Amino acid sequence: MDGSIFWEECKMRICRILTNNALVVLDEKGKEQIVCGKGIGYKKRPGDNVDDKLVETVYVKEGDQSFEQIRRTLEALPEEYLLLAQHIVEAANVSLNMKLNPVMAVSLADHLFYAIQRFLEGTPIANSLTWEIKRFYQKEYEVGLMALDMVESQFKVRLPESEAAFIAMHIANGETDDSTMEETFAITKIIEDICNIVRVYFRIEMDADSSYYYRFITHLKYFARRVLRQEQYEDNSSTDLAEIIFAKYEEAYRCACKIGDYLSRKYHYQLLEEERMYLTIHIRLVVNKGSKMPLEKTPEKGGQNS
Repeated sequence: MDGSIFWEECKMRICRILTNNALVVLDEKGKEQIVCGKGIGYKKRPGDNVDDKLVETVYVKEGDQSFEQIRRTLEALPEEYLLLAQHIVEAANVSLNMKLNPVMAVSLADHLFYAIQRFLEGTPIANSLTWEIKRFYQKEYEVGLMALDMVESQFKVRLPESEAAFIAMHIANGETDDSTMEETFAITKIIEDICNIVRVYFRIEMDADSSYYYRFITHLKYFARRVLRQEQYEDNSSTDLAEIIFAKYEEAYRCACKIGDYLSRKYHYQLLEEERMYLTIHIRLVVNKGSKMPLEKTPEKGGQNS
């Protein structure tokens, strides 16, 4: 769901009470918004002014579909799920040291509600990417595990560990303003495929605790998003520099070419020289400094320590 946060000291008038903690309002300019805050709708009626001090989150009506989807979700959800989701988002903001898109609290609340219902009915949904999510979104996954504790504390239900991976994906999705859950899962699959290409080519196992591995995965997250959106990396790096990199790190360059072939075949994405150069550099670093097992082939001219 898309949306944005809007903070402003102004009087808002209630149009409709969704829950005790969510209202549809009009701002001073007559623009419709959804505002959330603990107890913001308690003992209120349409036409009343909103207490600005109780406003925690504001969803601006940017598109009818997303706005109406938020409204319908809030109306259908028991209030305690939204409050729990907001607490999880707050905890994630502190843990990750960032400001997540507040809209994700609504989708996360919706997910938690149905996850608990499915679990109680004995029909939980398996997450086929749990292992990959644990590796590629380590910090988000840790927040997911913390969220499971919060769910258990409030609802006396211990969800399976796979749900921590789902929650991690919601958090990862909330790290950008324009991503969808489908895109986040697709990004994870691309990262997995690229890591497998590197792993098989060099016959190594990458060290998930290495800073070089972390930087490699971070690069791949943004790179995979560009692949899915068919966006090319624009840079003014010289051709001479790229040729030097390709010659010095020949095996890493060949691996990058294999990745380029995979992307062209599966996603019809053409890897330009600048993209190939940066990918080569990251591959070289993660193979030489971020792997656990010794190589069975030389990763670049001059040996492993050049």
